[in-house]
Amino acid sequence: MVNAKYVAFTVNKQTPFLQTPDQAYATVINCRRPGGKRAGLAHEVRSHNVPLAMVEGSLKRKRGDESRKDSEHAANPAASFGNDATPLTAAPARPLLNQQWQQRKPTRLRRGKILSKGVDLDCWFIILSYSDPAQLLEMRSKIASCYRFLRDNPMLWKHSRVYYYGTDMPDPPPGLTEFQFAHLRHGHGCMDCGAPNTRKTFWAFLRRMCKDCLNTQVIREYDAVAQLRGPNGEDVSYIRAALPSGIFDSWGNFVGVGPASTHALKTIYLRSDVQKLVAEFHKESNERDPNTEETATWWTEWLADKAKKVEERQMFAKKMEQWEEMQRTARTSDYTAKKLRRKNFFKEKASQLDPPISIKELEACPAYKRAITIPKDPNSTSWDLLKPKIVKEAAENAAKRNMEESRPATASTSGISTPTGSLDGYPHTQPYLGMIMGMPPHNGMY
Repeated sequence: MVNAKYVAFTVNKQTPFLQTPDQAYATVINCRRPGGKRAGLAHEVRSHNVPLAMVEGSLKRKRGDESRKDSEHAANPAASFGNDATPLTAAPARPLLNQQWQQRKPTRLRRGKILSKGVDLDCWFIILSYSDPAQLLEMRSKIASCYRFLRDNPMLWKHSRVYYYGTDMPDPPPGLTEFQFAHLRHGHGCMDCGAPNTRKTFWAFLRRMCKDCLNTQVIREYDAVAQLRGPNGEDVSYIRAALPSGIFDSWGNFVGVGPASTHALKTIYLRSDVQKLVAEFHKESNERDPNTEETATWWTEWLADKAKKVEERQMFAKKMEQWEEMQRTARTSDYTAKKLRRKNFFKEKASQLDPPISIKELEACPAYKRAITIPKDPNSTSWDLLKPKIVKEAAENAAKRNMEESRPATASTSGISTPTGSLDGYPHTQPYLGMIMGMPPHNGMY
């Protein structure tokens, strides 16, 4: 604060800039009121900015400047007294503090133009965490950079699944990664023959297969028991407790997770699982002595461990089937409600036309029948698209009805039927018509 008569200097708050200011500045505020004979002719001095030159401490010193200046003064003492032959170096030009700086505009995204500054990987992690797992799966298969990023961040799949489906969706069982879980849930194509339109995932076997491959890859329980043999041909069918199973009904349709509990249902196993289990059993049997107590204990623990894993997998498969059934039921009810709202909306709009279209006339329009089968909420756009169609079709139906009503009755060319008008006024006067139509004789004729 620098005080003078009738004038006060107040230093403004320093605005942070990328460059330091050349010198301090202040605002001159005129506090003096014009006086004297010429007070009415005097112009008011407006407030303005003035630099505070030659003010001690106006420029902020950096740490180490004093020691550097002292060392320079000791090395060249003549420089402190000035040298007329050496010109003074001009200070670099800096923008004034009261000059308006140009603000950086947001990045404009343009098709076909690569951004000069990339997005940080942490930002991509946050963005993709709010994406649909099906979209992540498609990005992984079509974009090379996304493939590597999604491969190296397995927790991203879990965040996406929890955000999009909530906690009601079961977690994958042990041994199944989040990516494999998303691939089974949202992927397309048979995992055996590669049929592109296959969508059905059999959670009991953790595989997506078409109907033909399912019938080819599974075997019934009695066929599996025949293959469960030890190295010496002994029966080891008790190890089938370590096999995941499904259920076929009497028509050969897959109905759920096994094992079957009734005679009408048949337990099925995946052929590859049976072969893998038998090969592992043979390998372990050849490496161990079968006649020791330690081996018997080890076999018991081995079978119990595998049976526990299969039980967890079967429980997961049942939860997934129940969850998918709930999703289908909710989707069906949602679609039904949307169709009903769509029907009521179109009926109300049709009744407001000039001339109005009745419900009976509206239901006779093919365009209206097609429009109410779309499971989407109605809006003004859908009505604008439907309106000219139903107006045209209603006019055509009305013209067709008027033409049919005004058409005169004509006799049929077949000779065995009569026009509608001639059926009025029974009994008939023509005897041969009664004979053809099987009517009783009238007035004693024929």
